[in-house]
Amino acid sequence: MTDGTVTSATPVTAKSVCRCCGGFCPVIATLDGSRIEKVEGNPDAPLHRGFICPKGRALATQQNDPNRLKHSLKRMPDGSFVPISKDQLIDEIAEKVRQCIEEYGPDSVASYMGNPVHEQPATAPMMVSFLEAIGSNSLYTVATIDQPGMFVSDALHGTWEGGHVPLDLLDVFLIIGGNPIISKQYANNNPGQRLKSFVGRGGKLIVIDPRRTETARRAAVHLQGIPGEDPAILAGLIHLVIKGGGTDAAFVKENATGLDALTAAVSPFTPDYVAQRAGVDPEQLRQAAQLLIEAKRGDVGSGVGPSMATRGTLSTYLSRCLITLRGFWTRPGDPARSPVLLAPWQPRAQPSAPYPAIMPDAPRKPARGIGASVAGLPLNGLLEEMMTPAKGNVCAMFMHGGAMRTWPDTRKVKEALEALDLLVVHDIEMSATARVATHVIATNTQLEVPTFSQWFESVSFTHPGWGVQEPYGLYNPALATPPPDAEIMASWEIYYHVARRLGLSLKLGRIFEDRASALPMDMEREPDTDALYALLCEGSAIPLETVKQYADGHIFEEARTKVGPRSDDCSARLELADAGMMAQLQEVATEDYHARRGTGPDFPYLFIPRRIQQTTNATYRAEGILRTPYNPAYMHGTDLAQLGLSPGDLVRIRSKNGSIVGVVESDDDLRPGVLSMTHGFGANPGDDHDPREHGANVNELLSWSDDYDPLHGQPRMGAVPVSVLPIEQEEKA
Repeated sequence: MTDGTVTSATPVTAKSVCRCCGGFCPVIATLDGSRIEKVEGNPDAPLHRGFICPKGRALATQQNDPNRLKHSLKRMPDGSFVPISKDQLIDEIAEKVRQCIEEYGPDSVASYMGNPVHEQPATAPMMVSFLEAIGSNSLYTVATIDQPGMFVSDALHGTWEGGHVPLDLLDVFLIIGGNPIISKQYANNNPGQRLKSFVGRGGKLIVIDPRRTETARRAAVHLQGIPGEDPAILAGLIHLVIKGGGTDAAFVKENATGLDALTAAVSPFTPDYVAQRAGVDPEQLRQAAQLLIEAKRGDVGSGVGPSMATRGTLSTYLSRCLITLRGFWTRPGDPARSPVLLAPWQPRAQPSAPYPAIMPDAPRKPARGIGASVAGLPLNGLLEEMMTPAKGNVCAMFMHGGAMRTWPDTRKVKEALEALDLLVVHDIEMSATARVATHVIATNTQLEVPTFSQWFESVSFTHPGWGVQEPYGLYNPALATPPPDAEIMASWEIYYHVARRLGLSLKLGRIFEDRASALPMDMEREPDTDALYALLCEGSAIPLETVKQYADGHIFEEARTKVGPRSDDCSARLELADAGMMAQLQEVATEDYHARRGTGPDFPYLFIPRRIQQTTNATYRAEGILRTPYNPAYMHGTDLAQLGLSPGDLVRIRSKNGSIVGVVESDDDLRPGVLSMTHGFGANPGDDHDPREHGANVNELLSWSDDYDPLHGQPRMGAVPVSVLPIEQEEKA
C-alpha cells in the first residue's frame, strides 16, 4: 500500500487529480471508510480554483463500480475469458514476446499509447523503456490520428523557442475547429472562466467552425464555414492581412523567409472566392482579418476539427505562418513555460530552423507506403501489417487505448487485432477493445495510484494547447485502494516483470526527453510507483520532495522562467513558403472543390466529429453520466424537416466506406448540410447492438485509404460525405 493511502473508517477528505483528459483538474474526494462518497473540484488549487467537469465528479462512480475488473483475464479458443493469476499472466506474456522476437524480430512487438496513459503517469516511460530493452522501434501513439499535422507543420515552418504568447496576455485569439470549453485545449485550467475573463477585458475571439460551439458563442467573429475548407479560409485571412498592411515587417525581416512566395500563393484567396467556396460571409472574413491586424498580441490555435477534415498539415502550417506574419510570438521578458518537475531550461526569443518532417530511414508501411514522421509511426498501414505474418511485422501489441472505438474502419480493426498472437489490454472494465484481447490486465483506477504533474508539464512542450505556462507543481498520494478480493496491477508493472522474465535491464527516462539521460533501474528489487516518480524527477527544477509539501499544488516562483533575448549568433529563419505546402496550397486554389468535397445526390451531407463534456473518447463512462446512453446524430432542424424526420427517429447513415444506424437530434447551431456525432460509442461488429442503448461507432463510416495525408497517413475522419435515410424508408426499399 502506498504511504498516504486513506483507510480511515470515518468520513474524511483526500486530494488527488482527475486524469480523464489533459486538463489535470485537482479534486477533493470524500471517503467513508474505503468507499468514495463524492468527488468535487478543489477550491484551493491555485490554477483551477475548484473547476471540475462531469467526468471528474463521476470518479466516485468509477471507483465504486461493482462490475469493475478485479482479476486479469485470458481469452480462450472459444472466445470466452477466464481469470488468470498475476504470475501466470506474466509468464504467458513473456513467452509470447520471446516467440515473436525469435520468429519475426524485435519490431514485431509494439505498444500503443492513447489517452489512458494520462491516468497512470509512470506507464508511458516504462513502456518506452521496455521497447528499448527488447530492441523494438514499434511505438505507436494516438498522434497520427489526432493532430499529426501540428508536429509536421512545426518541422516545415520551424519553431519559436520562446513559444506562444499565453492567453492572459492576448488581444486576439483565433481558434480553428476547436472548442476549449468542452475539450479544455488552449484553456485547460478552468476554460469557461478563462475565456470569460479574456473576453471581459476586451480580448477578441475568432472561431472557425461549422458549428456554433460553446466557444463560438463567445466569439467576436464566428466564421461558420463548410467542413474541410479551413485551408481556404486561413489563406483568405493571410491574403487580407498582407494586403491590409498587417505584416510585422521588422519581425519577418529578422526571423523569417519566403514572404514573397507566400504572398503570391494566397493571392487567389480573395474574400469573394473564399466566400463562394467555403460558405462564409466575406464581410465577416474582413472583420476577422482586421481584428488580427489591429491586435498587438495574438495567437492561433488549431483543434482536431481541421486535422480530421483532411489537409490538416496545411491548415496548421498556415496558422503558424499567420502567427509569424503578425509577429505574434513571445518577446524577451515574456512568461515562458516554466519547468518544475522537469529539468530547467532557458528559452530565447528566436526561431529554430525547420527540420526534417519525414524520417527517411524508417521502414515504410506496406499498405500505403507511408513512413515515420515527426508525429511518429503511422497507424495507417498497421492493420494490414498485423494481418500479414512476416519478418518485422507486428504480431504482439501492448494496448493503452480504445482502438475498437477510436480507430477508423472498425471491422478491419477487429480483424487485425484478433489476428495478433498477443494483444495485451489494460482496463478496469471489459471494454470494446478488451473483448478482442488475448490478455486483459485488471489495472488500477486513477485514484488508486499516486499522481504528479510531470506529465502535465511534459505535454506543454509538445502541444501549445495543453499543459500550463506557470511554474506549477503537484503531487498527491493514492487516495483509494482496490477491493480486498482483487488482484490488480498498475499499468507499468507488466513491462518491468516481462523484462525481468526475459533477463533484460531497463532504463527509465522522461518520455519526451533524450534517452541518453535515462537512469538504470534496479531489476532485483521491485519498485513501487513512487520510486519510479523519484527516478523520473532526477535533476528537476524543483525537487519532488519539495513539491510533495503542497497537496493543493503550488506556484513555485523560484522556478519561474522568462523568455530571454535573441542570441547574437542566431541565424535561423522560420519558413513562410515551404515548397510542399505551397504546392498543396496551389492545388487547393486550382482544384474543382465541389468534386473534392464529395457531396452530391448520393451523399448530400458532411459528417463532422464533436466532443461532449461527459466523456473523453473511448475511456470509462460512468453509468448515468450521459443524458442518453447513445451518441445522437445531430442535424440542423431544416435538414430534419426536409427528410421528414423528428428528434429520436432512427436513420441509416451511409458513406462510401460503410454505414451505421443512428438516432437523430436537432441542433440549429450546426450549419445546414452537416451531420455531427461524437466518437467512442457503439458495439463491436458481430455483437448484439441496439443504437438506442450502445450508440453508433462513427469509425465504421471511415476508411484508412480515404484521402489520407501522405506525410503522416491520417485519413479523412471529418468532412466525410454521407447520406441519411429514415429506417422506415430503408425497410420499404
